Amino acid sequence: MKKIFASALAFDDGKSGISNYIENTLYSLASKHKVYVAILKKDINNFTRKHENIHFIAFPNFLKYSVLNLFFHMFILPFFIGKKYDFIFLPAANRRLMAYYPIFTIATFHDLSQFNVQSKYDVFRMFYIKHIIPIFLKPIKRIIAVSNNTKIDLQKHFKIDPLRITVNYNGVDTNLFKENILDSKKIKEKLDLQKEYLLYVSRIEYPGKNHLNLIKAYEALPKNVKDTYDLVLVGTARENSSVVFDYINNSKDKKSIKVLGFLENKELPVIFSNAKLFVFPSFYEGFGIPLIEAMTMKIPTLCASNSSLLEIGKNVSKFFDEYNHLSIKESILEVLNDEKMQVQMVENGLNEIKKYDWSYHANKIIELYRAR
Repeated sequence: MKKIFASALAFDDGKSGISNYIENTLYSLASKHKVYVAILKKDINNFTRKHENIHFIAFPNFLKYSVLNLFFHMFILPFFIGKKYDFIFLPAANRRLMAYYPIFTIATFHDLSQFNVQSKYDVFRMFYIKHIIPIFLKPIKRIIAVSNNTKIDLQKHFKIDPLRITVNYNGVDTNLFKENILDSKKIKEKLDLQKEYLLYVSRIEYPGKNHLNLIKAYEALPKNVKDTYDLVLVGTARENSSVVFDYINNSKDKKSIKVLGFLENKELPVIFSNAKLFVFPSFYEGFGIPLIEAMTMKIPTLCASNSSLLEIGKNVSKFFDEYNHLSIKESILEVLNDEKMQVQMVENGLNEIKKYDWSYHANKIIELYRAR
């Protein structure tokens, strides 16, 4: 049994793909090892996947401010670690690194979408990503990329030796994502989902997640289709989300566009299982966990023709041109009008998700430590 120091100081209140990754990976590691987790005091309650082998090391909530958190993580946190652990695991290396690594360190890198989506972040964050992160990645001998696409980006933009990078796919919580584990009717009533719907699960930000082209595609659908299906958007409001909300408020179809905000993990299986289609129009993804969650829930998936989505959705999803809302619209209509295609997509998805397993992901982290 190893003693692992892990950082969850970039936990996003438990409301992001990063927090999903942190919870599931640390929980899986804890099945066989002791995991000591640096976390803000306020986030202990947000960390839902608790385990007897997960021990929280709480830090004050004033570190929630990004600049303070970044400075603390980089220059002060390393001195809390010492030599009493077997290794450090940094599950969000694209967010938080260290200036000094007192012991062997493994870091997970999720994506470099900032290089591929114009105006995704402000000048300060882009400077940090382009100039600071590469410096503090250099001492780390084992870097995990969650997709081959992310590995290629690390080599291209940071000139990292490919021998230092191991592709280790994300997983899906199969115990959570099972149909009918909650009262589906009750959840749908709570969320005012009275019609069938098309679904997109992603934080709401502009322009990166490309909500506007999806909404425009929905607006362009025939009236009888919109009368049958709402468009449901699930996710936390993040950078420039006001652009998306303003567009919805001015849309002629605003009554049919449901924005549910952040949902608890226990509600997501119901939201997925009752969707007709899952549509993923994002301009760039390091992996795209909602895509495999939809496959797990037997939902046909449509997605953008870029980044890791081409890798994860291969042989399963219907692809479209994410820059052209009419391409999204035509893809939606094609799948809606072809029941045989829907059945085949679901079957292919169920075969595909067999290779996405959090336990396997955690075991590979331990293998990297043993092979150091």
